[in-house]
Amino acid sequence: MSRFQTALSVLGVAIGLGMVTAPVTGLVDAVPANIKIATINLESTLYETPAGKRASEAFDKTRKAKQAELDKKQKELQKAAAELDKQSAVLKPDVLAEKKGRLEKQFVELQQVYVKLERDLAGERTKIIQDLLKKAGPIIEDIAKSEGVHMIVDQSAVLWAQPDLDLTAKLNARMK
Repeated sequence: MSRFQTALSVLGVAIGLGMVTAPVTGLVDAVPANIKIATINLESTLYETPAGKRASEAFDKTRKAKQAELDKKQKELQKAAAELDKQSAVLKPDVLAEKKGRLEKQFVELQQVYVKLERDLAGERTKIIQDLLKKAGPIIEDIAKSEGVHMIVDQSAVLWAQPDLDLTAKLNARMK
């Protein structure tokens, strides 16, 4: 490579670096010098505020109803298994195998019901939290502005924070 090509390459790299760092420098200047971050314990808001309690109670009612349905099916399956166990000595091998096969199929169906129940409950809990956040969102924004906070994060996502950065009590006091 000639000196001219080397100089051109160095110049290209220098220009390229200038183009890359110039926008970053502008962004760094736009960030406030003293960023203030606070926390809110959304679990507390979910369980301690009137809005959260109503949502939690509705969720618990649904969970208990679905759990009762699952428990009923489980007891029926246990009863059928106990009955088959008693009959196993007197049943013909082919009839016993057929009944065991039906019982195993019922067990698999029960497991599928359980998985569906867990998935449904997780979806409902997510919906409850999303609804609570919709109600809390404007309040959180107002608290952040009045406290001079740039960002508020859920306490569950924080390893440690100074206790005076917790704005949960202020949120909970305003959640109806």
